[in-house]
Amino acid sequence: MTYTEFKKLFLPLQQVLYKEAYRVLCDKSEAEDAVQNLFLRLWQQKERLATLQAPEGYCRAMLHNICIDRLRALKREKEVKDNLLSLNSEDEQLLFCEMDDEREFIRFYLDGLPLPQRRVLQLRMSGFDYTEIEEITGLSAVNVRVVVSRLRKKFREYYKKG
Repeated sequence: MTYTEFKKLFLPLQQVLYKEAYRVLCDKSEAEDAVQNLFLRLWQQKERLATLQAPEGYCRAMLHNICIDRLRALKREKEVKDNLLSLNSEDEQLLFCEMDDEREFIRFYLDGLPLPQRRVLQLRMSGFDYTEIEEITGLSAVNVRVVVSRLRKKFREYYKKG
């Protein structure tokens, strides 16, 4: 699919998709970000999109999933902030000490990994999905999943020992 075909097919849907995202997220900037994220993902899949029977339905379903993910992330962020605000000063100091210890523990663990594995794990922890990691690293999707799975298992064992 070329850029002009992509524009002809998906750009007219932008307003409808924005309204849908705004209805779900109730925030102008979040809705704009969700639609932009959708178009980015669509462009990354442009070869598969030429055979779509119902592009609007596909876009709506994909946008709905993106919005749900954003709502979950916002909810988690709010819960963390609420928990931090509810702590008294002693609890807060203890929590920050524990967080520093855990960060140091994770940093030490990551430094011991070979560079390709460290890169895959850092990308995954940064929120990239498997297909994005596949494109960035050049590894196959199956290989990325195996690396992440093995690293999680090794980390659990390492963390239990530590």
